[in-house]
Amino acid sequence: MFPSENPNGIGLSPDGMRLYAAETYTCRLMAFDVIAPGQVAPGGGAGGPGIPLYRPAGYTFFDSLGVEADGNICVATIGECGISVVSPAGELIEFVATDDVFTTNICWGGDDRRDAYVTCSGSGRLVTARWPRAGLQLAY
Repeated sequence: MFPSENPNGIGLSPDGMRLYAAETYTCRLMAFDVIAPGQVAPGGGAGGPGIPLYRPAGYTFFDSLGVEADGNICVATIGECGISVVSPAGELIEFVATDDVFTTNICWGGDDRRDAYVTCSGSGRLVTARWPRAGLQLAY
């Protein structure tokens, strides 16, 4: 993933064939095609590997991310206060607002993996909410 501008959150697509990385300072969501365990395809982006997938307008930063069971990528968005939900094709599906400027991560739990846990670092809270879609079940 070198060179990359401050990658933070990473996640795999449901089929394990794509790695997603959120760059904090460039506020870019990058995609990398997985070609073997621990290896991504070379090329793709200007100056380095990866495919630019999504970048919001305005003065925002990306933090960590989680992947939904259907493949959408949920990226904690600092400055806009919430979670950007991006399709695997790079389209913004929805933006779920929070009341914390430093929304920094999301993960899921519960029997149906629809209990979202969102870290709100500005206020030091862990917020729980029902999510409209299930989070991806992790392999471990």
